[in-house]
Amino acid sequence: MNRFIPPDFADELLRFAAYADKEARGDLALGFIRDEDDYTSHFAGALRRNVNAHTALGLRASSYVLPQGLERRTGCDGAIIVTHSGFSKVALFEAKWPRVSDSGYAWDYAQTSTGLSHYSDQLSRQKRLRPEFAVFEMFYNEHSFGEQPPYMHDELSSCVWRDWAATYDAARPNLNSPWTQGDLKALLGAHPVTSITEVLADLCECRAGAPIRSFGNTATFAGEFGIDGIVLEIQVPDTVSPRRAP
Repeated sequence: MNRFIPPDFADELLRFAAYADKEARGDLALGFIRDEDDYTSHFAGALRRNVNAHTALGLRASSYVLPQGLERRTGCDGAIIVTHSGFSKVALFEAKWPRVSDSGYAWDYAQTSTGLSHYSDQLSRQKRLRPEFAVFEMFYNEHSFGEQPPYMHDELSSCVWRDWAATYDAARPNLNSPWTQGDLKALLGAHPVTSITEVLADLCECRAGAPIRSFGNTATFAGEFGIDGIVLEIQVPDTVSPRRAP
């Protein structure tokens, strides 16, 4: 199997990502997170801290909030960039908090200029991104652990690949109208429930995305490709750099 990073490094990264998303979901369930951007920031910060404090192999993590216009150019809220041996792999994601515990909550809306679904427009912009990028949707869940609906992940956020969401969007009977909670249930129910760990596993094992030669610092790299919003960079060393336990 082709791998972008060695399996031991990938296992550490996936474990820390699961911890970070579970921590953020716990805060959301307890009311400590106010909106999607706040959750994304909590998740990125938790993953950065878990990596830098607990790695046994020498992983390093940095996070940035890059400037954006009135509308994000990519149709995404954040990016995870994994860098190794002079190359980077980029996973972009759009974050949504559909508040499924609030029956009928309108988590999407009609754009003022066109009257069309804002989320459908975001998916359309995502389809125009570079093919090297791995793009996915990340749906946050405010339920207490064990109380989520069966179509959502039992511990973490529920993720779907962009192509899955775009395919469903093109076949919706109410095409171009705002997405509903019923649409979300149908989308998530049509695929195995997945999470940030499966997404990053596919990224690390070359089942998603393609390496891009790295250059400059993270802000320069992200700016070259029009990436904005919250950006988390994971630097993977070429060899294991074990650290002594504190």
